This record gives sequence, structure tokens and C-alpha cells, in this order.
Amino acid sequence: MDYRKDTAIFIDLENVYYGLKKYHMDPDHPDDSHNLFVRLSEYYGKDSIRMMEAYADFEQVDLSMMSLQKKRVHVNQVYSNGREGKDRKNAADIQLCLDTMEVLFQIPEIHTFVIVSADQDMIPLLDRLWSKGKRVELFCLWDESLSKSAQLHEFCDQAHNLLEFLNVEKLSTLSQVDRLIHNTVVQIYEWYRDPNNIGKSYGSTWIKNDISRKFHLDELESNHLFNRLIKGKYLLPYEIEIQNKIFYGYKVNLTHPQVQMMVKIAGYKVS
Repeated sequence: MDYRKDTAIFIDLENVYYGLKKYHMDPDHPDDSHNLFVRLSEYYGKDSIRMMEAYADFEQVDLSMMSLQKKRVHVNQVYSNGREGKDRKNAADIQLCLDTMEVLFQIPEIHTFVIVSADQDMIPLLDRLWSKGKRVELFCLWDESLSKSAQLHEFCDQAHNLLEFLNVEKLSTLSQVDRLIHNTVVQIYEWYRDPNNIGKSYGSTWIKNDISRKFHLDELESNHLFNRLIKGKYLLPYEIEIQNKIFYGYKVNLTHPQVQMMVKIAGYKVS
């Protein structure tokens, strides 16, 4: 047995997926410097990692299981309720905790436990592992979702900020206009993915109203942003016939290289 492999990594991937989504980040990012699994392998060293377990409902998250497996990640399918946002519930964190405790008692040579989550919900698990004399490290999102009273350093040997670890700050150096373009493209792409909008067309007036409300723009600013999207060919005209009537709207231009990258960063596959 190779005792150098003394590190076990457990990833609440569904939690991380939705946590990073608001930054338009994909955990399995095409750029290695932003890729969660590549960065973890580099940071801990492939020779020291005994296992890397990822938990998610892969029918809900737009991630390639094959891509993760090629990165030596063992994927664990855990079904959720199929909802998103605050109504989303899944058993990924429960299964992660159960598997971690099983490894704790069945593979005593594991010295370092790495827990990757988007928030501080794993504190009870961290405390239990730490009390058993293991080195415990946590990766989570240090943003407004993190409780100001959370004293993570008291429950683990080291706490890492996922935003810094994945070099998200480098992506945030975009100008305000570029970020608005990025966010609007993703907003329109996700509108068409919504099952409630099947067979509908997203018209220019609705787009302007939505981006004005969502990004806190006045009418002039939303018009200017929309015109830039059209001139830059980020959007293409789209029409649909419903009950013998033609409705006009716009879709994102998935042949545009920048649009493809924006959509991929948001966590979606682009064929």
C-alpha cells in the first residue's frame, strides 16, 4: 500500500456548482487556472491524493461526468428535487458526510481530509474529523453568503477562499460594460432554457425591461446596452409562429466565440 496517498477530497459539487454560477463560473472550467479539479490536483499533488469524490445530481447540473472521470474524480449521483435557487434541496451533503465518516474509520492512514463546499454547512463534519486527530481543510465561497459569525478557522486547520483559489478575481477585472454584456448574454441564454418559456420569443422590449430591472439600469442605459449587443452580433433576430401570428425576438449567437465562452463559463455545454 502506498502510504503517500494520505489525502481524501470530498466535494459537494452541486453546492459548489450553484454557488459559482452567480459568478458565471464553471467548476470544470476549460482554463486550468479556473478549473476546480485541476487546481485541487495541482495543490495537493496527484501522488498524495487517495481519492477525490464529487457529489451532485448530474441530471440537474450541466457538467460532463466523463470529463470529471478523466481528471480522476469519482462521481457520485445523488438525486435532488429538481428545483433551483432557494427551493433546491439535495442529499449530496448528507451522502458526503456519510462517506467521509466511513473513510475516517475504515481507512485510518488517511491523514488529511479536504472538504469543498460553497458555504459553512460542513462545520459539524469538520469538527468531528478534527477531534479524531486528522488534518482538516475547507474550501468555501467567502462572499455575502458566508455568515459573518462563522469562525471557520476554529473548526479546521486551514480554510481556503474558493474565489481566490480559482482565480475568480482575475475574471472580475472586466470593465463594467463588458461585465454587463457578459451577464446579459447569460440572462438571455438562460431565459430560453427555462421550461416555462418553451415555444416563446424573447422580444427586445422584454429584454430591455428585464436587464434594466435586474442590473439596475435606467431606460437610456438599457437601450445602449441592447444596441451594443446587436452591433457586436452577440444577439441574432429570432422569430416564431404561434397560432398563425409571427412573434419577433432575439437569441444569443452561439457561433460567436465570445458568446460561447460566456455560456461555458456560466456552466453550460456548447456544442
